[in-house]
Amino acid sequence: MRAFISKEMIDKAIVNSKFKTSKMYFQLMNRDKVPSASVIWCSLSLPKHRFILWQASLKHLLSRDNLLKCHMQLTSSLCPICEVQQECHEHLFFQCQFAYQVRKGVANWLGSLIWPACFQDWIRWMEGKPKSLQQKIVAAGLAASVYLVWWNRNQCVFNSFSMSVCKAVSLVQDSIKARVTSLSKAKMKSTDIVFLRSLNLL
Repeated sequence: MRAFISKEMIDKAIVNSKFKTSKMYFQLMNRDKVPSASVIWCSLSLPKHRFILWQASLKHLLSRDNLLKCHMQLTSSLCPICEVQQECHEHLFFQCQFAYQVRKGVANWLGSLIWPACFQDWIRWMEGKPKSLQQKIVAAGLAASVYLVWWNRNQCVFNSFSMSVCKAVSLVQDSIKARVTSLSKAKMKSTDIVFLRSLNLL
C-alpha cells in the first residue's frame, strides 16, 4: 500500500483532525466529486427519485437504444409512450411530448423554467449546488419529473397504459408536499414560507 499512498494523500484525507475514508477513496480512484451530485442526491427528493435521476444523468437506464446495444431482440425500437421516434434518453426526457408537457406543467407550478431543452444543457444545469429551500424544491421537482416519465414509460411497455400529464404533475406535487411537511417551520426563512404557500405546500 505504501507504493500507492503518500503522506500528502493522507493529509488531504484528514478533515478537522479526523481521517475520512471517502476522501482517501476518491484520491485512490483519482476521481473528484461529480458536479451534479448535490442536485441528484438532494435531501428533499425521495430515494427512488434520486436513484433514477442518477441513472438517467449517466444514460444508464435500460431504454430501447441501450437494450439494442446489448444485442437484445425487440419488437420495436420506438418510444413506447409516443411511438414516433426511436427511444433514447435524449428523446424520452426532452423530445417526447409526454415529457415536454410534464416538465412544462411542473415548471409552471414552480414559477420557473427548470428543464433545459437538451441533455447537455440539463447536465450543466444540475452542476449548480442547491443551497436555499427554494432551489432544493426545484431540484426535487426535477427528480420527481424524471422518475415519473420513466415510470410511465415502463407502464407503457409492460401494461400498455399511460397516465395523463395532469396526473403526473399532480404526483410530482404530492411527492414534494410529503417531503416539505416533515420540515420545521421554525427554521424556515419568511421568503421560504411565502414561496411554499404560493405552491400550496403549506
